[in-house]
Amino acid sequence: MTKHWKPFVIGATTMLVLFAGFYMFFMASQNKLIHQQPSPTSNAAVQPDAVTITPLPTLRLIRGNEVPFEGKVELKQAIAGRFAQNVTVVSFQATGEHADKSVLKIIWENGEEDKLSPGTQNKTFSPDKRAVEISVSGYSVHERRLFKDSNRSGTLTWEIRYEPVEQ
Repeated sequence: MTKHWKPFVIGATTMLVLFAGFYMFFMASQNKLIHQQPSPTSNAAVQPDAVTITPLPTLRLIRGNEVPFEGKVELKQAIAGRFAQNVTVVSFQATGEHADKSVLKIIWENGEEDKLSPGTQNKTFSPDKRAVEISVSGYSVHERRLFKDSNRSGTLTWEIRYEPVEQ
């Protein structure tokens, strides 16, 4: 074992010198990054009016999910604010006997009416139109010629997005 101590000492010393060199190189590069002077282009001040952030309008939902009814029914929907603007009917569905006579009715500020039938999806109205009233009417009746009509059960499903307007 006395013959092999010289290569061991030489190998250990070489590894110590290599690790010390790598450590010194690593510390010098870290110190260089910390004390580096910023470039003149990165010091440019950002003008306070350079970026304008415009908040998005608040969108509201009017939603009814499988609302049961029998016969004829009219459901007036509450509108947040005085008017509803940017109205989009996402979906309107009705089930029951003669459900095709169900209607989603929108009354505009100028007195016009828009009536939408069941099965309407993604109907967008002009942004300058403002709705005063929105109502959902359901119809599910067994119609007979000679005898009195009899009410049947049905369901209504609707979703309407709009932007509330106070003025």
